Amino acid sequence: MKKIYLILGLLFCFSIVSKSTTITIGTGTITNSLTNYPAPYGNYYWGAKHQFLILASELTAAGMTAGNINSLAFNVQTQVSTTLQGFTISMKLTTINSLTNFETGLTTVFSPTNFFETAGLNTHSFLSPFYWDGTSNIVIETCFNNSSYTQNAAVFQSTTAFTSSIWNMQDAMGVCGATTLSNTSTNRPNMVFDWTAASQVPTANFIANPTTTCSGVVSFFDSSDGLPTSWNWDFGDGNTSTLQNPSHTYASSGNYTVSLIACNANGCDTLTNNNMINVNFAPQLPIAASCSPSTLTYCCDFGITNVTFNTINYNSGTGIEGYSNFTCSQTTVYQGQTYLLNIQTSAPTTQNYAAWIDFNNDGIFNNATERVFTATSVQNTSGNITIPGTAVLNTPLRMRISADYDFSAAPMPCADLEFGQAEDYTIIITQNNNPPVTNFNANNTTTCNGTVCFTDLSSNVPTSWLWNFGDGNTSTQQNPCHTYTSDGTYTVSLTAFNANGNDVMTKTNYITVNTAAQVLAPSCTPTTLSYCCGYGITNVNFNTINNVTPDATEGYKDFSCTHQTTISEGAFYPLSITTGTSNAQDTRVWIDFNNDGVFNNTNELILDAPNAYNPSTNFLVPSGAILNTPLRMRISSDVVGTLQNGCTNNDFGQTEDYGVTIIANVLPPSSAFTATPQITCNDTVRFTDITSGSPISWLWYFGDGTTSTLQHPSHFYTSEGTYTVSLVTTNSFGQDSVAVINYIRILCPIMVPTTGIETNTDCDGTLFDSGGPTADYTNNTNGVFTIQPTGASSVVLNFVSFNFENGWDFLTIYDGPTTASPVLGTYTGMMLPPQIVSSGGSITIKQESDVTVTASGFELNWYCNTVGEEEKTIETTQYLIYPNPTKETLNIRNENYSALQINQLKLTNTIGQVVLLENFSFEESNIKINVNHLPKGLYILSLSGKKGEVIKKINIQ
Repeated sequence: MKKIYLILGLLFCFSIVSKSTTITIGTGTITNSLTNYPAPYGNYYWGAKHQFLILASELTAAGMTAGNINSLAFNVQTQVSTTLQGFTISMKLTTINSLTNFETGLTTVFSPTNFFETAGLNTHSFLSPFYWDGTSNIVIETCFNNSSYTQNAAVFQSTTAFTSSIWNMQDAMGVCGATTLSNTSTNRPNMVFDWTAASQVPTANFIANPTTTCSGVVSFFDSSDGLPTSWNWDFGDGNTSTLQNPSHTYASSGNYTVSLIACNANGCDTLTNNNMINVNFAPQLPIAASCSPSTLTYCCDFGITNVTFNTINYNSGTGIEGYSNFTCSQTTVYQGQTYLLNIQTSAPTTQNYAAWIDFNNDGIFNNATERVFTATSVQNTSGNITIPGTAVLNTPLRMRISADYDFSAAPMPCADLEFGQAEDYTIIITQNNNPPVTNFNANNTTTCNGTVCFTDLSSNVPTSWLWNFGDGNTSTQQNPCHTYTSDGTYTVSLTAFNANGNDVMTKTNYITVNTAAQVLAPSCTPTTLSYCCGYGITNVNFNTINNVTPDATEGYKDFSCTHQTTISEGAFYPLSITTGTSNAQDTRVWIDFNNDGVFNNTNELILDAPNAYNPSTNFLVPSGAILNTPLRMRISSDVVGTLQNGCTNNDFGQTEDYGVTIIANVLPPSSAFTATPQITCNDTVRFTDITSGSPISWLWYFGDGTTSTLQHPSHFYTSEGTYTVSLVTTNSFGQDSVAVINYIRILCPIMVPTTGIETNTDCDGTLFDSGGPTADYTNNTNGVFTIQPTGASSVVLNFVSFNFENGWDFLTIYDGPTTASPVLGTYTGMMLPPQIVSSGGSITIKQESDVTVTASGFELNWYCNTVGEEEKTIETTQYLIYPNPTKETLNIRNENYSALQINQLKLTNTIGQVVLLENFSFEESNIKINVNHLPKGLYILSLSGKKGEVIKKINIQ
């Protein structure tokens, strides 16, 4: 198969003010083809919008520093010589490391221009230089929008280790405003930057690790911008250094102010951090811990590299260090206050985390009462820790943080870690002398059983509470549960007290009670046994339900009260479930139609999607369900191969329940049906009723004089031809009918053989490629078909459609009975061949295809002229219909441009829907119809006129 290569060269070009330098990013030699993307000069569709990501590390490795980018060029291997209308380039700085969606907020650097690409570098000089700061990544966007299509220019490119190219291409206007993606790639245009280095004074900056030390040893790291070339450190104890990243040992306890002067040829800048370093050679440390977890088998950068909590900001090595006692690193917090814990790692994949604080200072971490943080299957993580009012005050307390690979055992206070590690720090808790700041929440703000549990979230250590539930009842518990006895909406208030004062919070109309919506309790509640790796459900969309949730980290969730919808029996409703793209999952959905609390797989399973991503269905609500009563809908999604029934526990995934009320249908049916196959030679056709509105009787008319009253009949047609099928459905409220004209085509096609030689002696007929009327031809064909009618003086071929892989698959016509006869023509690509007439009484057709890429092939009609008879003129029903396949327009005419004598044109999709219907006068000689608004796919074209009806397949691309 032909390979056409794409190279994208990005060139930042010459500055006319100061000396510039050329920087090359990517030296690959692969290219795109004339129809594939990414392709910034790609006109296979009307327009294309691309974004390309370049990492700062790539720019730096190529020798680039902060400065101005003046132009950009793409390197074309094969030009198409198409003018790209409104070609635009925009850029922005970014922190993202991979493209997932179109970035916004870009700056236009090359204004819309009608651009004509040529072979070699195509340079685009910017309106004004684009400044790169030396540290950010860069997004580059190109876009144009024509009103027709040709092919893609082939441009050089390289392969990256991340998603570096995204694009949207359309046969439509407005492509440059597109927000959705057509596709992504790790292949990216080669880039050549012409850049001018910035002339700027450094901006001094630095970090230290640790900032609190018991040993006196501190490492300093320069993080200044502006490319300093010299450094002058003052450590605050009389010592200095001129190294870029020095290490210094303090000799005495105390607080030290550190300053750095960073210089280059353009000047200097100074940064001073007051009291940055705390040295304590005699610290107060926590009592010894009862255990110190070891790292059993370190691997692969698992563990912890940074812990930040209040004033602690400590960098460390990975799990290769094993257990680490960093209790010299301390912070002071207030009881009753909430603080953010942030944990960083360099692990290659997700970990499980846990943290404990020894609040009672007994040297033992109680996993039930002293665990303060848990995170599952994440990389970097963070969360809030609230300091209780019952902890030991003004005493160093030990805080332990553990991390390990998420397929290892969950971290425990004293359990050894398989690949990760544990680290200890010191927390000192002081008394909080402020009055409470009241806050609370409820487990459900909408309830069907009336029971709501409230949780006090007040800060500053309240010691007593007064709840008012809005129904005349109160409570003095900290976290009470309350049962409302009447439907309604209730305002809830909480007053929190301590020795320093009190505070009140009121939430108006906070609780809604609706006992009429109560769903029957299920017979079982599936649990999540061991969540992992992004499994579970993140969105359910069904009628009025649109519920976004985390994944299976939540385990089983009962939304049957808070997320309900009402549907009608006999109607279709789309149901979609988002399970993410990380893992294929087995997903099943049940509705308890008989309201017995049990889900069965026989008649209550409405979706069964094994090994699928983000499954969906169009669900027909059956008759016979319990009406006007909230029913439970259960959705389970788990690792492939485990999900069996509505009670199966989930290994990694989860189960969610929702509420569905079915109401009676009061409308006549709306008839609809499908059939398989629609084009066949000798298969039985299977008809499927998809009527909405709960029909109770059916009457089918198959178009050949036979009928059926089955809901889903099968029918065998005994004669070739085209058949109109209709269906009449009835229910208690009326009836409806639908007819699909020329829906079934019984055709025993004549086809070119895949290999070998076949001969036909008929004087007229229709010939297809080796794939027949509905399928593509196959790879590696070499078949010959000879038409040799008895008594013929010539044979005439009229092509109806033609599509072969351009330049690689061919159809050759020979003027005689063998392939040794003279060649009348060889054809490839999509252009419809002209009428072909043999000089004698036979003609031979040879089909050849290579080992890759197929297409829809061809359809032709032939007829013969016999000896002693004048040659036939083309019948008005032998129309030329081209191009086929088509993307925009379809042309219909006679070979001699005479009147078509057509009065109606109809285009039908493969499920029988008429998508286009137009009427004409019989005098029309050339018809052109626009099809670019239709979805891509196979359609049936019906032309009706004085000579009868012609049926052709049309492929819209």
